[in-house]
Amino acid sequence: MIIQIMKSISRIFAAAAAMALCASLVSCELDNYDGPDARIFGEIRDAETGELVEQDITSGSRICYEELGFENPEQQYMNFMVNGEYRNNLVFSGRYDIYFAERNFVAPEKLTGYEIRPGDNRLDFEVQPYIRISDVRIVRSGDEVVATFVVTPTVDDVVTEVALFGHIDRVVGAPFVKDSKKESVNASFKGQSREYKLHMGISKFKKGESYYFRVGAVVNAANAKYNYAPAKRLTI
Repeated sequence: MIIQIMKSISRIFAAAAAMALCASLVSCELDNYDGPDARIFGEIRDAETGELVEQDITSGSRICYEELGFENPEQQYMNFMVNGEYRNNLVFSGRYDIYFAERNFVAPEKLTGYEIRPGDNRLDFEVQPYIRISDVRIVRSGDEVVATFVVTPTVDDVVTEVALFGHIDRVVGAPFVKDSKKESVNASFKGQSREYKLHMGISKFKKGESYYFRVGAVVNAANAKYNYAPAKRLTI
């Protein structure tokens, strides 16, 4: 009796293993598609000044792209790097609609049916940033970090605030910050320049260590993101 039971158990395990092997073979057959065969990369620059448009690395401007040829195409996104460059090395070649949903610039026209070819594809954008930040000076002064800078909006939208951000990494900005100093503005002054000066205490930073500081400003346009100047490294 025990031998018969053991034989039955062995048959059950053998059948289960066979079914699993069959399922894996079917799965392999069904999933045996070519992988991504294209890479897309580029940068976003101010059409007037030629400067890269600085971004937040995780919640800044995003490129939205939808592959054509599907009844309900999936929205896919690419984030910019801090300096305004982007890259995606895992893209399927094909035709796409490409546009911006969240941004810190006036939206350029949607690219309809843009062809991404196998291999490398460079796609740059020239845009009008909501705000230009210039004449930036960030220094250590006693027990403070002091930032002076000029804000020039290019749109009629209200500038809601200006800010100074500090962090241990060059990705410093609204999402990544060890300490910040913000000042409410709540004014519209398209085409005019205003200088701001912000003071941040250094109590949250360790003396003798280096940190990154970056100034930014934001308007109240729908889904608007901060506009920034490049980060500066300071030793506290």
